[in-house]
Amino acid sequence: MKSYTSLAGRYLKEQRKRSILTIVGIVLSVALISALGTMGQSIQDNLLQRAIYEYGSYHFAYSEADSKLYGEMKNNALLDRVGAIHDGPKTKLDDTFSIQVNEASEEAFGLVPLHLQEGQWPQSPDEIVVEKWILPYLPGAPKPGGETELTGPDGKPHRYRISGFLINSAADQHSASASAYTLMRAEKAASLPEITLFMTFRPGVDISDHLPEFQSKSETFSANNRVLSYMGESTNDNTNKALTVIFGTLIGLVVLSTAAVIYNAFHISVLERIRQFGLLRTLGATPGQIRNLVLREATTLALIGIPIGLLCGWGALWLVIWLMVANGFQILQMESFQLQWHNWIMGGSVAVGLVSVYLAAWLPARKASRVSPVEAVKGAGSIVQESVRRSRFPSLLQGFGIGGKMAAKNIRRNRTKFRITTFSVVVSVTLFIVFHYFIREMFEMTAASNEEDRIAFSVYGYELSQNGTKSFVTNDMLKKIAALPGVDNVYSIYQTPLVNAWIPSAKINPDFSELTGTNFETVVQGSESYQEASAYFKLYDAARFREAERYLVSGTTDPQKLDQDNAVVIVQTVKTGLRDSEKPAIMELSRLKVGDKLKLAVPDDYGAEKPRAKERIAIEVTVGGILSQNPFDARYQRTDLSVIATEGIYEKLAKLVPKELEADYPARASLIGFDVALADGADAEPVREQLNVLARTIPNGRVIDVAANQKEARQFTLQMQIFVYGFLTVIGLIGSLNIINTVQTNLLLRRREFGLLQAVGMTGGQLKRMATLEGVWMGLIGGFWGLVAGTAISYFLYLQLDELQGMPFQFPWLGALVACVFAFGVGLLSVQGPLRRMAKANLIDELREDG
Repeated sequence: MKSYTSLAGRYLKEQRKRSILTIVGIVLSVALISALGTMGQSIQDNLLQRAIYEYGSYHFAYSEADSKLYGEMKNNALLDRVGAIHDGPKTKLDDTFSIQVNEASEEAFGLVPLHLQEGQWPQSPDEIVVEKWILPYLPGAPKPGGETELTGPDGKPHRYRISGFLINSAADQHSASASAYTLMRAEKAASLPEITLFMTFRPGVDISDHLPEFQSKSETFSANNRVLSYMGESTNDNTNKALTVIFGTLIGLVVLSTAAVIYNAFHISVLERIRQFGLLRTLGATPGQIRNLVLREATTLALIGIPIGLLCGWGALWLVIWLMVANGFQILQMESFQLQWHNWIMGGSVAVGLVSVYLAAWLPARKASRVSPVEAVKGAGSIVQESVRRSRFPSLLQGFGIGGKMAAKNIRRNRTKFRITTFSVVVSVTLFIVFHYFIREMFEMTAASNEEDRIAFSVYGYELSQNGTKSFVTNDMLKKIAALPGVDNVYSIYQTPLVNAWIPSAKINPDFSELTGTNFETVVQGSESYQEASAYFKLYDAARFREAERYLVSGTTDPQKLDQDNAVVIVQTVKTGLRDSEKPAIMELSRLKVGDKLKLAVPDDYGAEKPRAKERIAIEVTVGGILSQNPFDARYQRTDLSVIATEGIYEKLAKLVPKELEADYPARASLIGFDVALADGADAEPVREQLNVLARTIPNGRVIDVAANQKEARQFTLQMQIFVYGFLTVIGLIGSLNIINTVQTNLLLRRREFGLLQAVGMTGGQLKRMATLEGVWMGLIGGFWGLVAGTAISYFLYLQLDELQGMPFQFPWLGALVACVFAFGVGLLSVQGPLRRMAKANLIDELREDG
């Protein structure tokens, strides 16, 4: 033997199980930080790409700019790209539809949120791209690649060739006004008196520092805040600080958990070998040689575990991405996606792994090197005598017989190992609770959706006149469309009149008025005082009420029961702006409960040109159900109470209106159209053809086609769910394996101790009960402190998220419950395997020194 350090390889080979357990800890830890780092970067990229898709890639813009400002921006050394758009006049196509041809510079097509569905961007001022839904209404009804004559941006007739189609805009289809774009030459942009400019900064420029300089140049300045926020360059410095603190906290927690996994596995192993190190000291080994011996073991384990950990983390992500692409998903909104190797993430993972391994080895080795050889040899490994204390609370474990008493004594005697093992549980529970809370809130802020995202088509067919609304849509049409292959559901669309809500004054949320500065008008009827708020009033058919049940907080969405109880369903949560802040806030407008009364009233200023009614028209209804959000349309209203009613409730209100308002409040609800939701993966083209045929048979019939947007929105939401739940699964798996690894290492290293207990008469059942109770107690104590720490850190993250979007704090019940149950279960089950193996072992072998 040339040196004591050559013992490192011998020990690792002799103690293969211990070495494998420690290597597994290193592998899992490095895989955790590398996979989570890469996944976190992917999620950030996903959110940024989605924001660019929805809002454009420009950093800031000027509306109503002139050629002078355009020239100044083109020559600015800080800017990379400058795009310009000039809006043209509208062309009336018939009594209903119109189109507006705008011209955009080549740079603008890549900066603004315009997306091609097929074809190519205009290559000359004689070509245009249009929304496909308007094609049948264009002069000459041109085919793709055909020509049509429209009013150009200069106000003169111009003949254009259709080079491509934009993804249909739902807003344009609702307004029956389409947009088209042609190419604007750069020299023309420099001569136009009024244009809209879009700019991006050069790479490497500190955007947030230079934005104020450009803001001062024009009052029409506007920043692309959503994109800048995801880039960490928000104009609001509080946003940048909040994001830094949030991600710094999460990264710190991951690093802590990584270090804990390695440290625990290594520390317990080294502590159990203090007697062996003492023997080496008696043979002349110096403290430095003992430290080098342990560090040599650490180096060997790190060289094996860290590369495998990197490969496991990368491989798991690659597999997920491959499966998603194979099933037709567009990752990060890209046609082809290649998983990128981030050197800083992999390098950081290696650095954290090495630091954790050497810290885990250095601290115990330092302790071992300082132990007196005589004391180390005299002791029996880590078995120490229990200290006697006069004042001590009895342990709850003592109520479980001999096994419980021995478990309590072992925990009190071996406090260091108990704390190390319990710390693994604490870290695992904390990690899961915090990441579950954070991911849930981020998903809610960025990717949460409702049933509106499933709607691919809307069909309208009605006529407005002085006598009211004449509808051409029938229930037979709805049944015919619902029977088409690929159609998931069909929902009726009713014409809904303006309605206000009279909320009892005691039920208004005082924080809403104080924080938003909203003042409601007080209405007094008899002895009752009400606050009059605008209502987002909607009529639902039975199909919509069935979907609404998914969002039910309390009460019912059964339309028959609602009619029977004269009840409505409400959404009192709103997303509004605060009085002294630019950030949106989610809060409750009122504090109504199921069974409370409110009134639905015709607005006092409705039909101002018509004779006013002498008394306000209102009906009293009961709150029959409360939803967490609107199932359709926008999830939250800004300042309106959402009121969802049946046709029967509406008819009760309509009966009270005077004759002069009958055109606006007909006796029966008008069915003016229907929405079509497609099943996941269904082919939209056959449904589109049938709807277009149907629309041509209806007077004023038109189809609003948002199937392309719907597919991409659904894909994005599903993709985020895969990332989120995959992320949490990795966290849960790593946490569970962390606990199992630490607990089982602890038990396997106590085989000699268990052999001694059996030698003095302890039965196998008592031994099993003792070890099981120790595991359960570690799970309970670790789960409790993990819950405390996880909740505290979650609340800290909430304070930072509140800077981005005001919202109430929601205690992480689900994450806490799942984490604590798993901690208890894993603590219970992880002791069973080592106990079974020890029960089969020879007692004589267990009593050997090297057990």
